[in-house]
Amino acid sequence: MPRKYVRATKFLLAGVTLFCVSWIASVSEWHAEVRWSGRRRSVSTMKTIVAYSEGKQAEMDRPSPVTCDRLPAFPEIPQINRTWSQGMEGESSWQQVSGGRVSLYAAYYDERTPQRYVRILATFHGRNFSTEPLYCQTRVLDEDSVEVVAAKPLEIWWHEWDAYSADVETPLLLSCPLIEPLKQPSVVSIVTQPCDDPTNAFYLEPISNRKYERRFTICVKDMNFDRDVSQNFVEWLETNRILGVEMIDLYIDKIRKESENTLLHYKNQGYVRLYNVPIKYKPDRSLWQRRRDHIITYNDCLYRNIRESEFIIPLDLDEIVLPKIADTLPELIQRLNKIGWDPSQDSAILVRNVFFFGFMQGIDQYKLKKIETKNKVYVKRDDVRIKDAEDLDIGEIELVSESSNIEYENNEVIDFKALDNDLYDIYKSRCNHDLITPKLVQHIVSSKTVSPIGFYSKSLMLTRKVLTAFNHYPLANLGTSAFAGWYAPLHEVQLNHYKESCNTTVMPECAAYGKRARLDRSAQRFRRPLTKALAYATCTGINNT
Repeated sequence: MPRKYVRATKFLLAGVTLFCVSWIASVSEWHAEVRWSGRRRSVSTMKTIVAYSEGKQAEMDRPSPVTCDRLPAFPEIPQINRTWSQGMEGESSWQQVSGGRVSLYAAYYDERTPQRYVRILATFHGRNFSTEPLYCQTRVLDEDSVEVVAAKPLEIWWHEWDAYSADVETPLLLSCPLIEPLKQPSVVSIVTQPCDDPTNAFYLEPISNRKYERRFTICVKDMNFDRDVSQNFVEWLETNRILGVEMIDLYIDKIRKESENTLLHYKNQGYVRLYNVPIKYKPDRSLWQRRRDHIITYNDCLYRNIRESEFIIPLDLDEIVLPKIADTLPELIQRLNKIGWDPSQDSAILVRNVFFFGFMQGIDQYKLKKIETKNKVYVKRDDVRIKDAEDLDIGEIELVSESSNIEYENNEVIDFKALDNDLYDIYKSRCNHDLITPKLVQHIVSSKTVSPIGFYSKSLMLTRKVLTAFNHYPLANLGTSAFAGWYAPLHEVQLNHYKESCNTTVMPECAAYGKRARLDRSAQRFRRPLTKALAYATCTGINNT
């Protein structure tokens, strides 16, 4: 009997030894990596500060902080106001991480997953951000304790974009996992050594309202216009209001006084919120760097709205998400739910792009071309000039009339003022000048070429599922490392993209988009409500405020 006990003890000791060796090896492997991404196992950059539980996905890891030998000093909390104000130069709201190459923009409390996080938007000067360890210090106000964990950096970029520029500012999302949900006002700081005294601080508020305040919020990136675009603002804002958008967040760099007054008018209505741009336009920055700069804007808009809005929609002033059967965006969502859109799986609804070029308009200038085809083809002579590039002569533009898709089979000119004569007369009598016909109504000729899937599309993004956002679609999602966008059918919705001409953005495909056109009257059913809204809005003396 004793010999059996000895043999059993030996086997037990051998098993324990094997487990310990395996555990030490696995810990060494974890700490050989420093970048966190997608569904990969979370990575700690300091063994003695944070330990992560095995078998959980990155968004479910629960850290175990260790107390520092001394309490880091309480940081000074800067008073930052990012709201744009007329006549006020936006102050720099960035903070620096001492001893590193990281700059911090803003911090947000995120409770969209069972594991709570503090998310921080940041930039890193250079590319190899994974070589610089970062730590989060989180503390409750008026308490003598601090929670220290390793920050998880995630690049907000696609690795195939601009892969070779050396001198770049890399946009990052830093994630700080929390032990417990925030229940009191707190402060978070970022340091390069876990127990250093911080030189930056962000104030955090616990969440009080857990229900969305609205369904749709549009995000407009850094606006920089030398010309007066107040009329564009009015038409674009009123169009989106008709479509069911409840709030629009606009980031202002530089616009003219008339445009400022227009936006302040809508701000006073509670329809828009105005913010200073995170990074002001600098002419010496490359196109790719400006796109990186805009990333901070889009993600600030995302994280401002994760508590407030079910969807965000990044758009520019020349873009409208246009339902083609439904009358509003809420009705569109109802229709899409029935044909494949699954919000439990998909993080965004992607909408395909249709260009409405200014040089294609003037339907009365097209002449019927007698050729053998099932569609009627009209031809217009036009020379298309591309700004900031070599001239491109498209020559003839073919207008293909697809009778199954349009209201009329010919190229008759419609006098919209005659259709809405009562509105134009009332407006002129009250306002003493003619009402401008909306571009949405005037522009009825689009490119025959619809942008392929993945090109120039825009998205309705579910805020509860998007981790990082880009102009066109989510870059990273919660709960999956795969792309989780769903393309809406073109017969249900399209992105009306109004451009006067080709520019450097669409230069390579200009000939393809510009040679063939089609009649597209899908926006005409909004003609009367939009004309009525514009008549009211532009007659209220917006620019006299």
